[in-house]
Amino acid sequence: MQGYVPRGGAFAESGKCFGELEGWMASQEAAGLQHGELEDELEARGRELLRRLFQDRLDLTAAREERRHEVTGDDGVVRTRAERGRERPLVTRFGQVIVSRIAYRSPGRPNVHLADRELNLPREKHSMACAGSPRSRPRAARWSRRARRSPARPAW
Repeated sequence: MQGYVPRGGAFAESGKCFGELEGWMASQEAAGLQHGELEDELEARGRELLRRLFQDRLDLTAAREERRHEVTGDDGVVRTRAERGRERPLVTRFGQVIVSRIAYRSPGRPNVHLADRELNLPREKHSMACAGSPRSRPRAARWSRRARRSPARPAW
């Protein structure tokens, strides 16, 4: 059974944010900014758009998560109960989002969250990209190589 998708589509919140960003870009306020100020403001607002897209995707994944039966934890104990909507924060390079998923439970045992495994979520609060995992290093290295080749470009 498919889960509930919010009215207006799964990406309604990020679509609304894009509309606000588009409206702001066409505004007199944005027109009065110098290019550096415009770039800074667009970066901040664009990052919020990306955060909302990420959140909308996570919400859609949670809505589509199907309850499973006979879920066994690493301890070998079957989790006989399931509770939808168990949330945890995740700090990404775009900002904090909330991951909602089904918790499979058994009295006196730690919960099992299959979605955490499927999404490859870290145990910690910070995503692998924020924590400086080996997967994020090639991207950072590309940026630093570009910065060395292009001295006119700031290396941040």
